[in-house]
This record gives sequence, C-alpha cells and structure tokens, in this order.
Amino acid sequence: MGSDWPVSSPDPMAALEVAVTRREPGSALPPLLPEQSLDLRTALSAYTRGSARVNHLDDGGRVAVGALADLVVLDRDVMTVPPDEISGTRVDLTLVDGRPVFER
Repeated sequence: MGSDWPVSSPDPMAALEVAVTRREPGSALPPLLPEQSLDLRTALSAYTRGSARVNHLDDGGRVAVGALADLVVLDRDVMTVPPDEISGTRVDLTLVDGRPVFER
C-alpha cells in the first residue's frame, strides 16, 4: 500500500486514515468515492503483509516466531481511535532486524 501520487503524504498513518475515511486528514469535505474505502484491518494488512510481499520478504509483515523483526511501536492503538484521528498517531519506536533504529 502506498501512493506515488505527488500530492499525497508519505506519512503512512495519514494514508491509512485516507484509506478508511476517503478524506484528507482534517478535511470537512465529503468523502471521495466512499464505496472505495477500506476497513482499517485490511489497510493495515496492505501496509504490512502487502508491502513485505511486494518486496519479496515472505517472512515479513507479521508478528510471529521466526518472522523478520522489523517493527514499529505506536503511541496508541489505532484499532480503537476514531477513524478521523488515525493520522495523529506517532511512532515511538522502530526496530529493524530486532534492533532499535529510532526511539522518541
């Protein structure tokens, strides 16, 4: 999941919000083509499992024993926030191959 559209944000949390709400974060405009919205679980899977798959990382994109340990820890549970607040989510910790590479 992602976009090469030059007017979209490279921020995956903003993109997740758009995928779910079909509106730019913070916009009061009606959703664009709301029938094309994704549920959050599907959008998250596209960003994790889908991205791993297109990069030929078959052991990535999931949390399991023996899987690649490339993970992020978010500052909130995005499954419990209102859809129009997903873009406010921030990364607290990033692990690559199980090692911290970013910590807030």
